[in-house]
Amino acid sequence: MNRGRSLHCPAMPRFRPGATALACLAVLSVAVTGCTTRTGDTGTAQAVLAAPSADAAEAREVAADGATWLVTQLAASGVMESTFDGTSFPDYGLTADTVLALLATGDERAGEVAARLAEPDAVAGYTGDGVGTVYAGATAKLAATLSAAGIDPRSVAGRDLVAELESTQSPDGRFSDRGGEDFSQTVSQSWGVLALATARDDGAPEEAVRYLLGQQCDDGGFRLDPDAADCTSDPDATAFALSAVSAAGSEEHADVVSAATAWLRDTRETDDDGTYWVAGTPAAPSVNATAVAAAALTDVDADDPGARAWVLSSTATDQPAGAVLVAGVPDARATAQAALALAGSGLAGLLD
Repeated sequence: MNRGRSLHCPAMPRFRPGATALACLAVLSVAVTGCTTRTGDTGTAQAVLAAPSADAAEAREVAADGATWLVTQLAASGVMESTFDGTSFPDYGLTADTVLALLATGDERAGEVAARLAEPDAVAGYTGDGVGTVYAGATAKLAATLSAAGIDPRSVAGRDLVAELESTQSPDGRFSDRGGEDFSQTVSQSWGVLALATARDDGAPEEAVRYLLGQQCDDGGFRLDPDAADCTSDPDATAFALSAVSAAGSEEHADVVSAATAWLRDTRETDDDGTYWVAGTPAAPSVNATAVAAAALTDVDADDPGARAWVLSSTATDQPAGAVLVAGVPDARATAQAALALAGSGLAGLLD
């Protein structure tokens, strides 16, 4: 297996001057998958069909190992922590990713970690106060994650996260942050559709789904920034959008699913370890993008065993088993996303 060096280069959204690091971190941990890249990977000439595929049982075992390692990374407070500008903060988005990884691998500790996310300080720290300040993407991701863990998102720390998310939807269907600069984009819109598709008896609002579909570019992929002048497809945005469309009812949007799936297939690359996607600036092989793409393709019944094989090759063979190495150091965010892909449930499939 390839054990190349890696680096982490998250594609950060815009920050407003004077914004608190905690608020920025909350937004980042919702919508940004990052771009954990492996330097030294070069092969693109081989045919995709020649890529190796991962044994499903082995992939699930490694996913479980990765989830187990994630639990050991929880701070004394019971949540993950990240560092921004030299200061450590609770990272509730990464904690939600950890819950999803635990759920995907059938780890009974998922409920315990999810319960910590449902405490008042975590809910307010991640989503805003729910009145003057509401981060749409964070609210959606938390509602979806808690629901998957068996916690009612309509009654969390005295708040109704579903109603708060619905309050951020504008008439055109976009979920937008309230109470400051709007950091919303296609990934946060996808989380909004995912959350409401699973929380409401009548599914995600038609306007919200329509707005998401409006972010599809002519080549079939989805753009990350709805406000951009040009429509440039992005693998992360395309993957999350595919999972959201699957949750909303992919049969009704077969042409959208077909075009987005084709774009992902056309833009993947191949090396000795499998198939992967590139992301970041400069563009480089990305574990995160490959993991979310693999999960999305599972959601729309277009499974890519070669992508799982490539993600599998990015995990440690010794201690800590199952962790994804970034610059030779185990990385929690990449490990959480890898575990979900390797478990084989898909994102929408897990939330359903």
